[in-house]
Amino acid sequence: MIEYTQTELRVMALFSAIGAVFSWLVGGVDAPIKALLVLICIDYVSGMLAAWKTGTLSSQRSFIGIKRKIVILAVVAFASLLDTAMSLNHIFRSMAVFGYSAMEGLSIIENVDRMGYGEYIPQFIRAKLIQLRDEKGVKING
Repeated sequence: MIEYTQTELRVMALFSAIGAVFSWLVGGVDAPIKALLVLICIDYVSGMLAAWKTGTLSSQRSFIGIKRKIVILAVVAFASLLDTAMSLNHIFRSMAVFGYSAMEGLSIIENVDRMGYGEYIPQFIRAKLIQLRDEKGVKING
Protein backbone atom coordinates (compact mmCIF):
# COMPACT_ATOMS: atom_id res chain seq x y z
CA MET A 1 0.00 0.00 0.00
CA ILE A 2 1.28 3.46 -0.88
CA GLU A 3 1.49 5.91 1.96
CA TYR A 4 1.55 9.66 1.36
CA THR A 5 2.83 12.45 3.56
CA GLN A 6 0.55 15.25 4.69
CA THR A 7 2.23 17.61 2.21
CA GLU A 8 1.68 15.21 -0.68
CA LEU A 9 -1.96 14.79 0.28
CA ARG A 10 -2.47 18.55 0.46
CA VAL A 11 -0.86 19.07 -2.95
CA MET A 12 -3.01 16.31 -4.47
CA ALA A 13 -6.13 17.81 -2.89
CA LEU A 14 -5.22 21.26 -4.20
CA PHE A 15 -4.69 20.05 -7.77
CA SER A 16 -7.86 17.94 -7.60
CA ALA A 17 -9.85 20.99 -6.51
CA ILE A 18 -8.30 23.15 -9.24
CA GLY A 19 -9.10 20.47 -11.84
CA ALA A 20 -12.68 20.13 -10.63
CA VAL A 21 -13.28 23.89 -10.69
CA PHE A 22 -11.68 24.19 -14.14
CA SER A 23 -13.79 21.33 -15.46
CA TRP A 24 -16.97 22.91 -14.09
CA LEU A 25 -16.08 26.36 -15.44
CA VAL A 26 -15.45 25.18 -19.00
CA GLY A 27 -18.45 22.87 -19.07
CA GLY A 28 -16.53 19.62 -18.81
CA VAL A 29 -13.26 18.42 -20.23
CA ASP A 30 -14.33 16.85 -23.50
CA ALA A 31 -12.51 16.45 -26.83
CA PRO A 32 -12.85 20.11 -27.97
CA ILE A 33 -11.46 21.41 -24.65
CA LYS A 34 -8.62 18.87 -24.74
CA ALA A 35 -7.82 19.91 -28.32
CA LEU A 36 -7.82 23.59 -27.34
CA LEU A 37 -5.52 22.88 -24.38
CA VAL A 38 -3.12 20.95 -26.62
CA LEU A 39 -3.15 23.77 -29.21
CA ILE A 40 -2.52 26.34 -26.46
CA CYS A 41 0.49 24.35 -25.22
CA ILE A 42 1.88 23.80 -28.73
CA ASP A 43 1.42 27.49 -29.56
CA TYR A 44 3.19 28.58 -26.39
CA VAL A 45 6.13 26.21 -26.90
CA SER A 46 6.42 27.02 -30.62
CA GLY A 47 6.29 30.73 -29.81
CA MET A 48 9.12 30.29 -27.30
CA LEU A 49 11.17 28.34 -29.85
CA ALA A 50 10.52 30.96 -32.55
CA ALA A 51 11.54 33.75 -30.18
CA TRP A 52 14.68 31.84 -29.23
CA LYS A 53 15.51 31.23 -32.91
CA THR A 54 15.04 34.92 -33.80
CA GLY A 55 16.85 36.16 -30.69
CA THR A 56 13.80 37.88 -29.22
CA LEU A 57 13.21 35.53 -26.27
CA SER A 58 12.05 37.55 -23.28
CA SER A 59 10.58 36.53 -19.94
CA GLN A 60 8.30 39.57 -20.06
CA ARG A 61 6.89 38.60 -23.46
CA SER A 62 6.59 35.01 -22.24
CA PHE A 63 4.55 36.16 -19.26
CA ILE A 64 2.31 38.20 -21.59
CA GLY A 65 1.80 35.01 -23.63
CA ILE A 66 0.74 33.11 -20.52
CA LYS A 67 -1.71 35.89 -19.63
CA ARG A 68 -3.21 35.67 -23.13
CA LYS A 69 -3.70 31.93 -22.74
CA ILE A 70 -5.42 32.48 -19.38
CA VAL A 71 -7.73 35.03 -21.01
CA ILE A 72 -8.63 32.47 -23.69
CA LEU A 73 -9.63 29.98 -21.01
CA ALA A 74 -11.53 32.69 -19.11
CA VAL A 75 -13.54 33.56 -22.24
CA VAL A 76 -14.34 29.87 -22.77
CA ALA A 77 -15.45 29.64 -19.12
CA PHE A 78 -17.60 32.76 -19.55
CA ALA A 79 -19.17 31.31 -22.70
CA SER A 80 -19.88 28.04 -20.89
CA LEU A 81 -21.47 29.84 -17.95
CA LEU A 82 -23.54 31.91 -20.40
CA ASP A 83 -24.75 28.68 -22.01
CA THR A 84 -25.69 27.33 -18.59
CA ALA A 85 -27.51 30.52 -17.61
CA MET A 86 -29.50 30.51 -20.85
CA SER A 87 -30.09 26.73 -20.83
CA LEU A 88 -28.26 26.33 -24.14
CA ASN A 89 -26.39 23.22 -25.15
CA HIS A 90 -22.79 24.50 -25.43
CA ILE A 91 -23.56 26.95 -28.25
CA PHE A 92 -21.44 29.89 -27.04
CA ARG A 93 -18.82 27.57 -25.56
CA SER A 94 -18.43 25.77 -28.89
CA MET A 95 -18.10 29.05 -30.77
CA ALA A 96 -15.42 30.22 -28.34
CA VAL A 97 -13.53 26.91 -28.34
CA PHE A 98 -13.52 26.47 -32.11
CA GLY A 99 -12.75 30.14 -32.76
CA TYR A 100 -9.80 30.12 -30.38
CA SER A 101 -8.66 26.74 -31.73
CA ALA A 102 -8.49 28.25 -35.22
CA MET A 103 -6.56 31.26 -33.91
CA GLU A 104 -4.12 29.01 -32.05
CA GLY A 105 -3.64 26.91 -35.17
CA LEU A 106 -2.82 29.99 -37.23
CA SER A 107 -0.45 31.18 -34.54
CA ILE A 108 1.35 27.82 -34.60
CA ILE A 109 1.76 28.11 -38.37
CA GLU A 110 3.12 31.65 -37.95
CA ASN A 111 5.57 30.39 -35.34
CA VAL A 112 6.73 27.61 -37.67
CA ASP A 113 7.36 30.29 -40.30
CA ARG A 114 9.26 32.46 -37.81
CA MET A 115 11.43 29.46 -36.91
CA GLY A 116 12.54 29.30 -40.53
CA TYR A 117 10.50 26.28 -41.63
CA GLY A 118 8.07 28.22 -43.81
CA GLU A 119 8.77 26.01 -46.84
CA TYR A 120 6.86 23.22 -45.09
CA ILE A 121 3.71 25.35 -44.93
CA PRO A 122 1.48 24.82 -48.00
CA GLN A 123 1.49 27.83 -50.33
CA PHE A 124 -2.27 28.46 -50.11
CA ILE A 125 -1.99 28.71 -46.31
CA ARG A 126 1.02 31.05 -46.58
CA ALA A 127 -0.95 33.25 -48.99
CA LYS A 128 -3.84 33.50 -46.51
CA LEU A 129 -1.43 34.25 -43.66
CA ILE A 130 0.16 37.02 -45.70
CA GLN A 131 -3.31 38.40 -46.46
CA LEU A 132 -4.25 38.32 -42.76
CA ARG A 133 -0.98 39.95 -41.78
CA ASP A 134 -1.41 42.68 -44.39
CA GLU A 135 -4.87 43.42 -43.01
CA LYS A 136 -3.37 43.69 -39.51
CA GLY A 137 -0.44 45.75 -40.78
CA VAL A 138 2.26 43.26 -39.76
CA LYS A 139 4.98 41.91 -42.06
CA ILE A 140 5.52 38.20 -42.69
CA ASN A 141 8.44 36.51 -44.44
CA GLY A 142 7.50 35.49 -47.91
